[in-house]
Amino acid sequence: MKVAALILRVCVLSLFLSACANLQQERKIEFVYLALGGSDVIGVGATPLTEGYVYLLNADLQQRIPGTFLITLSLPGARIDSLNEQVQLAKHFRGEADLATVWIGANDLADGDDPSRFQSDLRQLLRTLQSSVSTVVVIANIPDLTKIAGLHATPNPAVTLERVKAFNRVIAIEAPYVNASVVNVFDESSSDDFAFDADGFHPTRAGHQRMASLFRKTILERLGMK
Repeated sequence: MKVAALILRVCVLSLFLSACANLQQERKIEFVYLALGGSDVIGVGATPLTEGYVYLLNADLQQRIPGTFLITLSLPGARIDSLNEQVQLAKHFRGEADLATVWIGANDLADGDDPSRFQSDLRQLLRTLQSSVSTVVVIANIPDLTKIAGLHATPNPAVTLERVKAFNRVIAIEAPYVNASVVNVFDESSSDDFAFDADGFHPTRAGHQRMASLFRKTILERLGMK
């Protein structure tokens, strides 16, 4: 396991260094978009994967800002502590990312983590992003997991409405410290958006479209665009 993790980190580091080299050599790159999170970031739940919300956002940004360059930092099943380790690699950007989006927390909640631990790790993640990667950070909160089909079929005692709200309070508290904008997935999505047939947990294709719409609205407001 340690060897596999090391290989993964080396691969991710190589990607970052390559991206930074491209930034220096390729004059056509005008805007760098870094997306962080779990398997949702690479489109799991959408068919094809390129219909995932991150790719939809990237396509929209490319239309608005020619020369947009997407880099994804995704770990399937990611918890915030593992993502925090990967964000340390993102420091190689040295503030060159123009936008960073984050969607994390559902796995931590489902695994029974305490909200206070999540808060400590989230604070570290957001502050590292803001100080070393991008001054523009947009983070989504957690949907109402109690209404998601997969957790109805196999109830999880760690998934309660009270815990979802507690985790979302943490996001609401920590985001302002780094001037991060919050995408309110909890209030503005439905359980139908999260009924991917393979596991009943990830966003459907329509759910990814909904996520892209929610992120897009917040991103454009933050960038001062229409």
